Amino acid sequence: MNELGKPVVGLLPLMLEMYKQYSPDMIVKQKPFVERIAMDLGRFAAVHTAPICSNRKEVSAAVKGLEAKGADILVVLFVSYATSISVLNPLLETALPLLLYSTTPKSSMAEGMSMEDIMLNHGVHGYMDLSNVLRRNERPFFFTAGKPGDQAALAQVERYARVARVRALLREARIGIAGYTFDGMGDFGVDTTFLNTALGPEVRHVPLNFLAERVAAVSDGDAEREIERDRSQYTVDKSVSGDIHRESNRVYLGLKHVVDELSLNAFTMHFQGVLESPEIRTLPFLAITKLQKDGLAYAGEGDLLGATGNLILRYLCGDTLFTETFCPDFDGGRIVMGHMGESNPAFGRAVLRRKKFMFGKALDPVVADVETEPARATVLNLGIVEDGALQMIVYTGEICGKIPGSPDIDMPYFHFKPDAPLEELLAEYGRAGGTHHVAITRGDRREEIAVVAELLNLDLHVLT
Repeated sequence: MNELGKPVVGLLPLMLEMYKQYSPDMIVKQKPFVERIAMDLGRFAAVHTAPICSNRKEVSAAVKGLEAKGADILVVLFVSYATSISVLNPLLETALPLLLYSTTPKSSMAEGMSMEDIMLNHGVHGYMDLSNVLRRNERPFFFTAGKPGDQAALAQVERYARVARVRALLREARIGIAGYTFDGMGDFGVDTTFLNTALGPEVRHVPLNFLAERVAAVSDGDAEREIERDRSQYTVDKSVSGDIHRESNRVYLGLKHVVDELSLNAFTMHFQGVLESPEIRTLPFLAITKLQKDGLAYAGEGDLLGATGNLILRYLCGDTLFTETFCPDFDGGRIVMGHMGESNPAFGRAVLRRKKFMFGKALDPVVADVETEPARATVLNLGIVEDGALQMIVYTGEICGKIPGSPDIDMPYFHFKPDAPLEELLAEYGRAGGTHHVAITRGDRREEIAVVAELLNLDLHVLT
């Protein structure tokens, strides 16, 4: 679920039209160069290569052809100089992200170079010409440069291509919301039309009767088989009786059917809203936990922005976890991260426990108490600030796991130690207007997130 897959690159080679007339053999001579670049990009992407283009008509046809093949990004390759005006309009008309990849067949232009070497390695001023007119027209683009096969340059191209793939998947994504948003939580309020036009996801409301029907359709046998799978994968605490375990798994299997039937990539719910259906007898905390492990993006309390931020991080990085900045541990310089009952067993060993539910009429739910493994990690927040601008806030630190000596806590949680001093981090986060829900993933992913913010036209605050 929600696998990024290989990005699809459209490779667009360019050449001055005058050379086709006066030096037609240049196309033949540069064909191995184009093939080599395609092979380099093919190590991390599916590559579709257009013919070498020299004028607006050819470029327009090539771009449309690459769009039809599902390209996530256009990589522009000058095999010689070409004028910017000959290629500009089709590049302004396409919605695909652009990457100008400045490289040449030869890496050395020194003693012994020939006139033919100059003719076959002078695309660099084509990149300069084109980048200037793209800037004049406020057309965003990426730029990377390096000699043939340069691993640092190719790593940059790969990063841009992966982020372009994230952008494409967001525009096909669906976020389900069951119930409604938590009354009074204004920080993650968002207009669903704005969310769709700005970032791509379509919001689908999940009728509670639809969810209840799918839960009711789960047989006792299926629920029992799921209990056996739980016992084979997790430690089940003695507090988990058969009735609540069975009902939690009925809700899981029912919600899983809903996610599959509606082709949801992300989901959010407010627990009180879900419980307004009397046929839903317990909260889907175990369901959310298992679905997060399977790859579903999630946020609590009807937070569509949080679900979108988690989805972005899920596409980009793989395993993610919805959580909340719950309590500051000023003495330890840490944050207690957690939420009411949602977790992700991909982050460590899970023990299934009974949670005492006190906010309505429902069976006590089963929650997965995850012993998070220590790891370097990145925290991401997506929010809206002044003038309706979307922003990302990102910071790094260490997942510390649990601190011994607190056996009565029945919510999944872990300690997180940010790289910055806690007081400075909280103040900087507050000044930036960060919301109280975040997504977390392992590793330092700031560079990739910065590219995402650039491509999606989001303001970015990196807290250090």
